[in-house]
Amino acid sequence: MKHLVLAFAVLVLALTTAAADEKGLKELEGTYKVTAAEKGGKAAPKELTDTATVTIKGDELVMAFGPDDKKVAKVKLGAADKLATIDLVPNDGPEKGKTFPGIYKLEKGELTLVFTEKGDRPKLFPTDDSFKADEDVIVLKLKKAEK
Repeated sequence: MKHLVLAFAVLVLALTTAAADEKGLKELEGTYKVTAAEKGGKAAPKELTDTATVTIKGDELVMAFGPDDKKVAKVKLGAADKLATIDLVPNDGPEKGKTFPGIYKLEKGELTLVFTEKGDRPKLFPTDDSFKADEDVIVLKLKKAEK
């Protein structure tokens, strides 16, 4: 009987998490203009940020640098210690299947993604006083496109 109760509890938790994940993904859906991008505290070239867009639909994130240059990743959301977490998993290329753990916040149509290529999930945003730009930390600031 204990196993049945435990199995039921795990199922309820999984369904609740999936529902929260789906709700969060729905909230993030849309097309965004990249307003800033940096890796390890170094800003990406303006030519790159001027042309890049990010589209989130369902559990897929597409970063486009032009009509023929797109990178696609699966998105999984979660929550840990008051931070909204995001995992990006590229669908192709040399990083295919690798998980990039991150955090995100959406405020007034502006989405900030902070994730890492290696190591532990970031715990701070660039606006936090104690934020230190690790060489593997990538920060994307996105502005939702008007409909």
